[in-house]
Amino acid sequence: MSPRVTAVSCLVVTLAAFGLAADSLTVPKLVGQDIYHAHRALRKLGLVSRFEQVDVDTAKVTLFLVTSQVPDSGARTEPGDTVVLGFNHPGMLCYWNQSVIPLLGDFENTVSFYKVQKPPQPIVVEPAGYPEVLKQYSFSGAADAEALVDFDGAVLAARIVRSSGYAAADSSACATALRGSFAPAEHFGQPVRVWFPLPYYFQFKEDKALPNSVKQIRDPTEPP
Repeated sequence: MSPRVTAVSCLVVTLAAFGLAADSLTVPKLVGQDIYHAHRALRKLGLVSRFEQVDVDTAKVTLFLVTSQVPDSGARTEPGDTVVLGFNHPGMLCYWNQSVIPLLGDFENTVSFYKVQKPPQPIVVEPAGYPEVLKQYSFSGAADAEALVDFDGAVLAARIVRSSGYAAADSSACATALRGSFAPAEHFGQPVRVWFPLPYYFQFKEDKALPNSVKQIRDPTEPP
């Protein structure tokens, strides 16, 4: 093989390797980190964070920590892909109104929503999903949440200020608030942190698996 052909081959391999590096990312190790910095690390890479609460009693834990991640560290992914972070919760689920979940960032320099000159402007605000577990109670109601909107419009945290009375609905409201995005609030021309009110409504809808004209057959083993 001539030197020129060898040089061209090396150039092609180099460009291919560069293209692979430019189009894909390596997922960092996030297990053991606090949620705030793990979220920031993913955002810096152009990846999307999604949070799932670990169903264990972690009442003695004082920090929100990443306990699992999917995909695992070292996996190849692309900008815009989602990384699911399992996190612990310091406290029982019913204490949403006493807990901030899940990003424990710097809460200083927060301006009251009612005093800020220019409040955050919602960009993406989703409705909260109806928890399947509440269908058995035919629950309809509301949960009033607040999202802590940071200087760049990212949501740092969410909390419940008026509970629905059901932990599952409050949890759904908090998780939905965390996925919101905003244009940041401004006070005297400077971006500020502010708690933004987000009311969520839950409407029970009965499942209609069978047409009204179809009667379910009674189990003969059950008493009439």
